Amino acid sequence: MPGREFFRTRTVAEALAALPKVTATSAERVGLDDALARVPAEDIVAHRPLPGFARSTVDGYAVQAADTYGVSEGLPAYLDVVGAVTMGTAPDVVL
Repeated sequence: MPGREFFRTRTVAEALAALPKVTATSAERVGLDDALARVPAEDIVAHRPLPGFARSTVDGYAVQAADTYGVSEGLPAYLDVVGAVTMGTAPDVVL
């Protein structure tokens, strides 16, 4: 339909009014199987780091911002790969 808006914007007040009304309840202890969709009543802290080494959860590249200044899809930058870090190992390169 020509001229029809795809999105309708809302004010902050309208958006807040559209949220479901919730009330705080008292804390209760439940098993892990029953914890789905619940909110923790206090911080949960692991007894030890998991995994036991620093690791990234996604692949990616580290770059210096200055090396990408002015870059766009129409004007790409060509960067040199100076190293790689495999999962579970420490980096042997310094940027």
